[in-house]
Amino acid sequence: MKAGLKKAGFTVEFRPTKGQIDAVKAVLAENVGLIRSIPQEYLTQVQGILMRSVSAGRDLQVMASEIKAQYGVTKRRAALIARDQNNKATAVIIKTRQQELGITQAEWRHSNGGRVPRPSHVKAGRERLVYNVAEGALIDGKRIWPGTEINCRCVARSIIPGIERHAHRGL
Repeated sequence: MKAGLKKAGFTVEFRPTKGQIDAVKAVLAENVGLIRSIPQEYLTQVQGILMRSVSAGRDLQVMASEIKAQYGVTKRRAALIARDQNNKATAVIIKTRQQELGITQAEWRHSNGGRVPRPSHVKAGRERLVYNVAEGALIDGKRIWPGTEINCRCVARSIIPGIERHAHRGL
């Protein structure tokens, strides 16, 4: 996130709140435990790599290179782990930030990324599905948030009461 803000010309430093840090730690701990290509005894170290990378705003290539070098997984697998865990961390930071700011609704935005997009995510994005931030969007019979499914690159767009949705569609 830090790298993206800098590239866009922002000079404000990203400082996550304690709630955001705690939420990221929890989601990384849960999701890193699901990685099967790295031996179980190394998963705590992988979690540390991911947490440091997310906190420092490092890019995915650095994260993937470190995972590949230390744990002997393929370049492709390391890139998937880095991208997926970063997406999940970003999603939980956004959700937590929205809740901290009192934002209760968001709009699902499909990224148009990936070779095989989920039809339900494409549809949610096309229809600009509005969902409750605390509950998540009901997609494929379950409540989820953008960026939390494996390989999902979708994002949430906050809906701020009093500001019409069409007024900031191009932003």
